[in-house]
Formats: sequence, structure tokens, C-alpha cells
Amino acid sequence: MNKEEISQFFNCLGEIWRDITIVEFLMRCAIAKKDGDINLFPQPPYTKDKIYNKYPKSFSHQSFEIITNKFNKRFPDIKIPQELIQLRDGMAHGIIADINNSGIDKIVKFKELENKSGIKVEFIMPLELGRLTKIRQSLSELRRHVMKIAGDEK
Repeated sequence: MNKEEISQFFNCLGEIWRDITIVEFLMRCAIAKKDGDINLFPQPPYTKDKIYNKYPKSFSHQSFEIITNKFNKRFPDIKIPQELIQLRDGMAHGIIADINNSGIDKIVKFKELENKSGIKVEFIMPLELGRLTKIRQSLSELRRHVMKIAGDEK
């Protein structure tokens, strides 16, 4: 890749990560709204070490996959795809590298077998610039849909 392509590559990755984290936050808000506890959302001012004893259950520490499954059950018309869950987990817990000098970076995520006898490749995705651009666009559209449900159309 030339300098411009490298810059586009990392801009796309950054925007994808930003949109995934926004979508996760908005899914939690939409679930809280649907469940009737959005009024428990922590109100500003936010200061370090401030404790909120009441908060929406959807903001309890739960994995992205659990939140996505809860969201999909409550909002089946949108349905967050499994590939997005795997991409997010790969970005968070895997490695992005050019494997075997192929010229194409890939996300690779391993998972330990239940019997702890080894690991397997749980997720792998080539990261060509064209593919990243398509993912970024679809995430941008998804973010807009989830914003509408969450009631935050800013």
C-alpha cells in the first residue's frame, strides 16, 4: 500500500471502531428505553469516582454479544448481524497483521477449546480497503437506525 492507502486503511479502521462503540452504547440505550428504565440513566455532571446506585440494567457489565442478542430480541426489524459481533470481538481480542507476507492485513481471533486441549481460529477476516469501506458505510447506516430507536437523532 502507498501512503494514501495506508492512511485510508487506518482511518477506516478507526471509524469502524468508533461506530461499533457508538452502536453498542445506543443499543444499551434502546434496550433501557424499551424496558422502561431509561430514566435511570446517569445524569451529568460526570466526575471521576462518582457512583450511581441506580442505572438501567442494560448498562450492567455484559459482553457485546449478550447486548446484541438482547437488542435483536427486542428489535427484530433491525437485527445486528453475527459478522459484526465477530468483527468487534476480533478487533477487541484478536490481532491485525499481515500473515505470511500475503500483502493483506487480516483480523485473526483465537479461542481456547472447552477441554483446554488447544486453540482454534474462531474468526478471520481479510481487511482489504474496499471491504473496510463497505463495512464503514454499513455501520454508518446501522448507527442511524439504532439512533432513531434509542431516541437520540442528533
